Amino acid sequence: MSDLRIQYDEEMVGADHPTKEDTLNRLMLAEHDSAGLHQRATLVVQGADPDTGAGQAALYTKESGGLAELFFRGAGGGEVLQLTKAGAVSAGAPAAITGCLPAWSSASAFTLGSGALDIGGSLFEIPGAITKTGQSGFAANTWLYLKVYAPASGNEIDAAAVALDATTPQWSDAYKAWYIGTERVVGVMRSDGSGGLAAFSCDGKIFQLSTTSIFALSTSSPATTATALSVGLPALGRLWWYGQAYLNQANAQTYWVYMGSDGTEGSAAGAIAKQNAPGEYVTPFSMMSNASGNVYYHVFWSGSGSLQIHCRGFALPAGMAR
Repeated sequence: MSDLRIQYDEEMVGADHPTKEDTLNRLMLAEHDSAGLHQRATLVVQGADPDTGAGQAALYTKESGGLAELFFRGAGGGEVLQLTKAGAVSAGAPAAITGCLPAWSSASAFTLGSGALDIGGSLFEIPGAITKTGQSGFAANTWLYLKVYAPASGNEIDAAAVALDATTPQWSDAYKAWYIGTERVVGVMRSDGSGGLAAFSCDGKIFQLSTTSIFALSTSSPATTATALSVGLPALGRLWWYGQAYLNQANAQTYWVYMGSDGTEGSAAGAIAKQNAPGEYVTPFSMMSNASGNVYYHVFWSGSGSLQIHCRGFALPAGMAR
């Protein structure tokens, strides 16, 4: 593009001179009309994301995947949002995810179904189911987070961009989803006692362990006052979870189990299991954990017996459910 500034050897001439070029307004008229209104904005490709101060924002172009793409950066050096991908406006709304359902294949393999998802403000596609093999050697009985990378170019996700990671995800306010670094977390799995993948099912809303459960509690001396209990849920904030209470009592007695998320579970409404006769009993229940993945419990009883609390699954949180 030529230099449109007034040069030192030119005259300063305004609009509508009968014979001379308008030099005073030449630079402004390159992208504005005579009223000073923008006709277009041509943005030169930047080598890096620009700094932004408080009360500032930047709209700019930068190379991505070999193409000049449009980006936005918020105030105070905020998060960078890519507005176009492969030269087209990204239609991905924050947290957008369709399909992309994980499924257990074996103790060393899983699949990720086809679908579309937003990563960092850009929409990407998984055109066909992806199978990942060789998934073993994890720490035993550990939550694993299924993360997806944004490819360097194009908008299709392949197997190389899908991985499991035991790192705790963080919630992104900008993208309304869970991330590990710049990779979006789209699902959860759990290792078994041998470091392989525990069998599970997931319909996009609920995660459920198929052949095992998490033993949150197994005791013959349960607490009789409100006591914090770690459920063993993944670190994804407050989760609605469900499980089973196993009661075994040896004699005729009152055996009530209370549980809640905030330590005020002592009312009859907080009872998840009630039995008044000897025997073994199984009671299903569901409830919300607190932000640390804990609940509070206590029992009312007067004899001997045991109590087990099992977690079988949970509802996927915002930003991961679809």
